[in-house]
Amino acid sequence: AEGGRAVSSMAMGESAAGLTAEPADREPPAFVAGRRAVVWLQSLATLLEQSTCRRRGEAVSLAQGLEALHRLWLRQRADDRAVYWIGNGGSAALTSHLAQDLLRKGGVRSWTFTDPALITGTANDHGYREVFRRPVRAVGRAGDVLMAISSSGASRNVVDAAAAGLEIGMTLVTVSAFRPDNRLRALPAALSFHTPTERYGHAELAHGALLHAAIDGLAGAGPG
Repeated sequence: AEGGRAVSSMAMGESAAGLTAEPADREPPAFVAGRRAVVWLQSLATLLEQSTCRRRGEAVSLAQGLEALHRLWLRQRADDRAVYWIGNGGSAALTSHLAQDLLRKGGVRSWTFTDPALITGTANDHGYREVFRRPVRAVGRAGDVLMAISSSGASRNVVDAAAAGLEIGMTLVTVSAFRPDNRLRALPAALSFHTPTERYGHAELAHGALLHAAIDGLAGAGPG
């Protein structure tokens, strides 16, 4: 009987182990997820290297484009002119972050149009397509810079506001991803940055990294 109980106990132990242990030839799900995350990050690094820039419609290196953006912001600071930022969703959050970084670190007059009362009031009265165009036309001046960010490059409210900025003499800088022939990138911008991805996460983080790099470089160019 004791031998029988021992055999039974061993069998139960083996059965319980089979319920909890991964097969020898199968990786734990957490490990697989972690490895995929590392691949995702490696892809982001590659996409940053593959990002491109056009200056007045002509292709330039990414370094040349960021240098031109640096000089543009320095000019705004020297001339006491403004930089305005527009974007939807994750890009809107990015504009809020970058606008205050450019103000605090770079000493540049920098604002965004993400105030909830402004957005909801304008959308309620005139439609969501007008939430950036109307503020841009109201406060933008010739010589100001408009930073327009859109992952898809197809957001009509961003494209419309960017076009309105050009009409009143603002200097346009676009930052987009997805299709290289997107609507935002097709506008005659002073600088147009593009990241070749159709993943929002990759696009938003790549855009943030590129613009943070430019702002951090500006912060070391002397006090505001």
